[in-house]
Amino acid sequence: MNRKQLRERVETALQDTDNRHWVDSEINQYIDDALVEFTRTSKYPQTEGSATNPGGTTPLGEASQAGTLTVDGKTATITFSGVHGYSANNAVVVSGASPSEYNGAFNILVPSTTTLTYKVNFGNAVTDSSVAAVRIGPVYTKPSTIAEIVSANIDGRELSIYTESELNAAAASRGYRYFMLESSMGFHPNAFSSAISTIDNTPKWRAQTGPIEAIVFNNRTADSFRIYPLPKDDKDLYVDKDATAKVFHTLTIRGVPIVSGLSSDTTSPAVNSYWHEAIVYGALERAWLKESKLQNVEKSAMYRNKFMEQANQARYMEGMTSGALSEGRNQSGFRINRSL
Repeated sequence: MNRKQLRERVETALQDTDNRHWVDSEINQYIDDALVEFTRTSKYPQTEGSATNPGGTTPLGEASQAGTLTVDGKTATITFSGVHGYSANNAVVVSGASPSEYNGAFNILVPSTTTLTYKVNFGNAVTDSSVAAVRIGPVYTKPSTIAEIVSANIDGRELSIYTESELNAAAASRGYRYFMLESSMGFHPNAFSSAISTIDNTPKWRAQTGPIEAIVFNNRTADSFRIYPLPKDDKDLYVDKDATAKVFHTLTIRGVPIVSGLSSDTTSPAVNSYWHEAIVYGALERAWLKESKLQNVEKSAMYRNKFMEQANQARYMEGMTSGALSEGRNQSGFRINRSL
């Protein structure tokens, strides 16, 4: 049904086809509100989009910038000929330096508009100072069409979804167990090693590198997220690391779309017509709550129950798994053979 047909269903149920008590614009708003709530509650339908690095020109990074590398102690500095546009705590991949300890993915600090710095483990003398830097995040912007992230993948490879608290807890656990012994009774102090501070011994997960395995965010409706770990090699960055014109891996996000309502009487909801009755119920719930002599809280509550029943049913039915099917190959059951 389109918006006009939905509105006519609502007006018929209200016995107000002549708009004596509810005008079309009111009912249209009730329909829009019901559609938004249905989508938010049922997590259906879903849509996909490419996540972008803020300021970048590709789904996973931007054009590289050439600079000159210097080192002071264990702090590496890259100086560019112009304004680089990076921000503190951005992650960049550095390449072209010698020795190789200066190449790889690093979280950076930005002491000026033309320089950036990062920490290294040794600080050996630089023998080749001509480098290139390319931004890889670590923070990416969620697609503008998505309200809530459901899943993420890189070129079809599914990524895990973590929260910062999960990674912090896992890192602290690894640091703590360094000086603990595990037995059938649990963990006990290790008499053969000294207790090392968990602060010093905790892996810094924000600086870990390797193939991207997960995205990290703390709120379901967050506008941005981190990648984890930071890409380490060209193969972790590019679809074909050996190509002259390199293409970044595509970071695809699937989730619940942002729904604002129906734009015209000929527009139909994105949800399947199977669930249009729920939108009618949601609009009727709101109509009977209108401040007037016709206000009927009991009828509103009745339609509220009908709406929620449909929305919850959609949440379980549309979130389909193979175990939810019971036909053909997915039919559950077993056979018992008895011998005489």
